[in-house]
Amino acid sequence: MGIFPALLDRRPAYLDDDSGRSSLLLAPVAGGSLICELHARFEQVCQDSISVVATFPTTPAYTAAIRAACREVRDVLPVHEFMARFGGYDLKDFLVIIDPACFPLAPIDWSSIAQELSKPQSGAIHIVALEENPGGTTERVQLDPAGRVRRIQRYYDSHTWAFTRGIACSIVPAATLVAADCSNFADLRELRHELMLRGVPSRDLPLVPGALNLENPRALLHLSEYCLRAAGSAHSSPVIAASAVVDPTAQLVGSVCVHDDALVEAGARVIGPTVIGRAARVGARAVVAQCLLAPGARVATDSMHRHSVLAGTASIGADFDGGDEAISIDHMPVDAGVTAKDALYPRLKAIVEPCLASLAVLVLSPLLLLIALIIKLESRGPVFYGDIRETLGGRTFRCWKFRTMIVGAHAKQREMLTTNQVDGPQFKIDHDPRITRVGAWLRRLSLDELPQLFNIIVGEMSLIGPRPSPFRENQICIPWREARLSVRPGISGLWQVCRAERNSGDFHQWIHYDLLYVRNVSLMVDLRLVVATCVTLTTGKRIPAARVLPATALRAAGDLDLSPSEATYDSASA
Repeated sequence: MGIFPALLDRRPAYLDDDSGRSSLLLAPVAGGSLICELHARFEQVCQDSISVVATFPTTPAYTAAIRAACREVRDVLPVHEFMARFGGYDLKDFLVIIDPACFPLAPIDWSSIAQELSKPQSGAIHIVALEENPGGTTERVQLDPAGRVRRIQRYYDSHTWAFTRGIACSIVPAATLVAADCSNFADLRELRHELMLRGVPSRDLPLVPGALNLENPRALLHLSEYCLRAAGSAHSSPVIAASAVVDPTAQLVGSVCVHDDALVEAGARVIGPTVIGRAARVGARAVVAQCLLAPGARVATDSMHRHSVLAGTASIGADFDGGDEAISIDHMPVDAGVTAKDALYPRLKAIVEPCLASLAVLVLSPLLLLIALIIKLESRGPVFYGDIRETLGGRTFRCWKFRTMIVGAHAKQREMLTTNQVDGPQFKIDHDPRITRVGAWLRRLSLDELPQLFNIIVGEMSLIGPRPSPFRENQICIPWREARLSVRPGISGLWQVCRAERNSGDFHQWIHYDLLYVRNVSLMVDLRLVVATCVTLTTGKRIPAARVLPATALRAAGDLDLSPSEATYDSASA
């Protein structure tokens, strides 16, 4: 079995010029071309000679430019000629086609892919970049035939939004390509579509941490800056190739990389991060800031360019309409108004609480066994009920409780939604017919929560924290979800002991108290909540938040902490 790598080259509109020597693979980054950087990303399969497959007509000038940029290139061919040549290879060989337009942000781990290739009749494997949205969410509005809004649905990238934005690499068996006769394609998505139409089994493997969509010039600028930083020249002196010429009166400020045979004329000012490609020229007194000059680009005298990719004699700025900037986007910045917490207490809490929970299980083991026996004797079904909830960072776990309902209670909930007595994503009604007699007793005393001690032992929960909730509840409010998933959920917490309307379970209170806890979590707050939980369980009374949290925290959140009828909640804090 042989593995033959091929780099798929294309020429997006922002790199098209009259020279015929510009393309994505020839785009300059740091000390070389994009083909060199891509070769490093796939070095595990590109150790020997590689082929460049162009989706546009090739010219001798283009072929010479590709060979000068990367010595490992063996062939430079259009797609149809390459596929015809590949048809003569051994049927057990694999073709690895790499698309530079979907540029991976990190080297790909080939160990899992090698295992897939070892399986008989493995079919085609596609390494895909999943689509991501700003803030990690997107919303879709559903309309009825009359154009009226029926539903607004929110989707989360990591849970319910599963669409691909690009394919970085396709690994296809030679036998499949020969039999399917896929002799012409413009990109890997088209190749995957053609293979599926011909009945070829395909598997998609997600690309982690993501990729850049280099069909957009802003993404290429992002990659150029990333490569400059990776090369260690982000805040250092300019790097000038030996054959480049920079006039003594020109100014190069910050991270600037000048490739071979480039020319920077008198009085020009180049501000980094900027990469000037091979044989590019910056005219006299021109100003170039945070740009990328394609090979052979010409910047006119006295012109100004900023945040642009320049090819030929024209520049394309940041307002270029080329789709989304990146397939994988950076995380949103942290709210500057929230003070970062000391990491010592969370680490200490994660060590101490499992020890305390283990001790509690030993002490309470007779009670746990008695409850399990009573549940088993009263009704058919398992003793424990485990529901999928979300914990720190959005990871899912099975939250355990003593079963308090009849078997199949969850399926009957949909039939009872019209009787729901609380707002938000919760469900609660008085005299719920699904609750068993033992279950009602366990809930009244909160003994049904005791199995969650095992969740604490394995590090999935804490003694004190936000209520453990499933994804369907967490998706309602994005800032609330991000905040409450920054800590482990708890058996008890601020909302459980401080909420004003215990029967109605006001959803805004829930959000408000969860955010208050996350912003003010500390050893003293947790100790106060432990005492408050004991008081609430024995008396059933609400504990004012002022007895748990510092007064400064309540004033900052706008919590007046009045009586239940007068309590107000600052919606901005949610």
